[in-house]
Amino acid sequence: MVNTFFTKFAHHGPMRRALAMILVLCPLAAGPAQAGAWLRAEGEGFTSWSVKVQDDAATRGYSTAYLEYGLNPDLTGGLDIGGNELGEHKALAFVLMPIRRDDLHVSFQLGAGVISGEAAMRPGVSIGKGLKLGALDGWGNIDIRSDVTGSGTYLSIDTTLGVNVSKRAKLIGQLQQGGPLTSPDYMRAFASVVWQFAPGRHIELGATTSVINSESFGLQIGFWNSF
Repeated sequence: MVNTFFTKFAHHGPMRRALAMILVLCPLAAGPAQAGAWLRAEGEGFTSWSVKVQDDAATRGYSTAYLEYGLNPDLTGGLDIGGNELGEHKALAFVLMPIRRDDLHVSFQLGAGVISGEAAMRPGVSIGKGLKLGALDGWGNIDIRSDVTGSGTYLSIDTTLGVNVSKRAKLIGQLQQGGPLTSPDYMRAFASVVWQFAPGRHIELGATTSVINSESFGLQIGFWNSF
């Protein structure tokens, strides 16, 4: 269905394809593993570990580990360790700080560490809002980050829409865009199902496909733990 849809819009430019993909993903949406614009409550934490295999990309597969912990009501700390679709390796520590917390949540991220052996900084901002999708609770979130190293600046923009379809199941739909700051050069669509198999523990099964200059197809499995 997705491939048929994009064949129809293929000659209308990147922006038309991006808007089309957002419309396709809206019914599938749910929250990402990371809190996005929402900070963790003091003393509460979250960890995730995921593995992705992909076709027609710089690397055939990679894994990532992620941690968030609420240090106080206005500060969440975390770690982002692992690889990426370019075959690079990263190890970053970061903090999240609130800018706005009402009907619209906005937070600022500042991270530092190493990417592919180079010192790196990661400033970013996240914007999120709770949504009502019919009888279901959902949310939307936009994460904008820049990984800054001596080799240049790499921009990432993740747009997520979400819904809890039951007490134990979530669906995730995400549009991921990124590349050099001067000319972001890839865009992919991601969709997954998340299932709670024990209190605070979830398994995620997902797939990716290219919108522009990305892997043709990818599969991802992840495990989440809230504590």
